[in-house]
Amino acid sequence: MRRLSQEKGELVPRSKLIANLVEERRGEMVKYAGAVSGDDAGAEDLVQEAWLRCDQAAQNQSVERPAHLLWRILRNLSIDRGRRIAHEGRTLVGGRNDPQWEALPDDQPSIEDMLIAQSELAAIQRVLNGLEPRTRAAFEMHRFEGAKLREIAARLGVSITTAHGLVATAMRLVRETVRQD
Repeated sequence: MRRLSQEKGELVPRSKLIANLVEERRGEMVKYAGAVSGDDAGAEDLVQEAWLRCDQAAQNQSVERPAHLLWRILRNLSIDRGRRIAHEGRTLVGGRNDPQWEALPDDQPSIEDMLIAQSELAAIQRVLNGLEPRTRAAFEMHRFEGAKLREIAARLGVSITTAHGLVATAMRLVRETVRQD
């Protein structure tokens, strides 16, 4: 069932009228939604949701003032989003002075983990320093620059098979070193 509305003297489908309203006033609606909800990043999503809900309502029932309905839906969605954000803020830990903060696990590595990582890095550096220059260059191009084997081969003036062998040799030595530590 197509519902029609009067726009500039002609009859147009209500869904088109609502789409035109959103298109013409999108910036204003996004700004409004962001201000009411306190969520500038999600304001565009609120406008989109309001548009979809208003369009669905216009298809299912007679809507006398679609612009009014659209703004009302946007207002309600924005208020709901603001309440949800406020609720989430209250249920999450309040900050470093909050006693619950102390109960949270620390996301920083432990001193032991840092020392192990430093030891592994030093061992890898010793292995790399001990490689012949061509093998080290192939490994660094592959692991640090993300170069493909054919690129490595071209830059070193070797075959792709040789480039693969150089990278594989370096990788094997690095893995063996890390496993030993």
